Amino acid sequence: MDYCNLPLSYLIRCYAIPDYDDLGDQSYECQSCGAMMWYAERLDKHRNTSRPEFSLCCQKDKVQLPYMKNAPPTLSNLLFGTDRQSKHFQDNIRSYNMMFAFTSLGGKVQTSINTGAGPYTFLLQGQNYHLLGSMLPEEGARPKFAQLYIFDTENEVRNRIDAVR
Repeated sequence: MDYCNLPLSYLIRCYAIPDYDDLGDQSYECQSCGAMMWYAERLDKHRNTSRPEFSLCCQKDKVQLPYMKNAPPTLSNLLFGTDRQSKHFQDNIRSYNMMFAFTSLGGKVQTSINTGAGPYTFLLQGQNYHLLGSMLPEEGARPKFAQLYIFDTENEVRNRIDAVR
């Protein structure tokens, strides 16, 4: 049976998918590393406490990871800024990401859910697939996918930019 083409409501009724369990926000801080955790992730689940201990994050300070570095100011502004250039980048981030992909995801993209001011949501309905194509572009066609990296290395940056215009 092809489950990809079945409506979610049918799968929920027929296969008794359990209800969604919302744990709320990660509002407890690990005393060792400062990671934000859910109360249900505490070590001693048999005891209620206002200061739970955790080990999933750092194994009680046995594992130490370096802090994430801040993004360079230019990238940070593109991701979080509100100016015209930042808005353009945020609206087209998927296209920019595809410029560096060897394949492209295909399928029926549902765009009607992105009507509010919240974060962009990518919803793919039905069966999805990958578009790879040949290693050489067709006569007169612009390079795409992996062709951008191997066909014309002298102009690969221009090819990537032109692919999303």
